[in-house]
Amino acid sequence: MNEKSVALEGVGRLAFAAFQLHSVASTTSTQDVVRTAARAGAAPGFCCLAASQSAGRGRQDRRWLAPPGSGLLFSILARMRHDRISGVPIAAGLATRAAIVSIADCDARVKWPNDILVGHRKLAGTICEVEPAAPGEGTAVVIGTGVNLTVPSFPPGVAGISLHEVMASPPSARRLLAALLPELASRLDALETTGMAPLRDEWMLHAYGIGATVTATSAAGVVTGVAEGIDDDGALLIRGDRGTVRVLAGDVHLAGREPTV
Repeated sequence: MNEKSVALEGVGRLAFAAFQLHSVASTTSTQDVVRTAARAGAAPGFCCLAASQSAGRGRQDRRWLAPPGSGLLFSILARMRHDRISGVPIAAGLATRAAIVSIADCDARVKWPNDILVGHRKLAGTICEVEPAAPGEGTAVVIGTGVNLTVPSFPPGVAGISLHEVMASPPSARRLLAALLPELASRLDALETTGMAPLRDEWMLHAYGIGATVTATSAAGVVTGVAEGIDDDGALLIRGDRGTVRVLAGDVHLAGREPTV
């Protein structure tokens, strides 16, 4: 395992102002590594970077599949005010998008709540999990991200894309991570200090599917209508026959498009 600590310049001191990088060749899941560290008292900024995972997961308990060395796979520990937790997925998605476009010349879009698409294909995804057993001030949130760098192909039915398809020389995992962490820290600090307003404006500027007819499947049922935006807690606003419905968690698909997983 390789370890190093790096201070971040130009960001606040809330979510994390430095990161301690633990780099491993393989693990079951970077989420599990960081959650275990959080329970043991790790400081905000504890970060696990893996070349491969045997049991990586995304939202809705889906598996995250990537051949060894073909993607950026990492998780990081942040601490937030509890009333800001619902905005963390929005901040994470925006940070991932910003880091990608700073390196790759592509029109990356954010699909609610935090998938990154190029065209109609998924390039990256994020999972955010609260760790209630972690000691310390604030609520511990473990943010895990996967970005396809040089994935040669995807399973049948998976609408994925890799950075090597949109640029001649895709970045290494470490280079993209170095670009992503300051973007994440600054957005989490903005969320903590001022709330969702600045993130909502940025999200609307880069959102995928706003103004289109969508179908959302959540624990509350299936909702179909026009996606209008997000509100102060990151919920997706869908205007349908019964008025505007707030969707806090679930899957969203555009009408006439294959589902993006």
